[in-house]
Amino acid sequence: MSDYEIMVIFDASLDDEAIEKEYHKITSVIEKGKGVVSDSVKWGVRKLAYAIKHQENGYYYIIEFNADEKVINEIDRINKINDKILRHLIVKKEKNLKE
Repeated sequence: MSDYEIMVIFDASLDDEAIEKEYHKITSVIEKGKGVVSDSVKWGVRKLAYAIKHQENGYYYIIEFNADEKVINEIDRINKINDKILRHLIVKKEKNLKE
């Protein structure tokens, strides 16, 4: 298992309850794959650098977790077909980085 971080940009027109529901969809996929969510940060609504799906603002959410690669593929697949998610990016966190 490896450490990952995902940044998800939700549609800013969603209310808090809908955003939490979408957040729990992502974390449930992680937990079903025997992964562990270590931290999550709500950045809130921010202006996008460019319009995405005719939206000027997005609700940013960052989730740090530990999981297998199969879980990453499933999260990516689910997020791509979710209309409430404008963009997402999953990155693998490297250990022992030295400058």
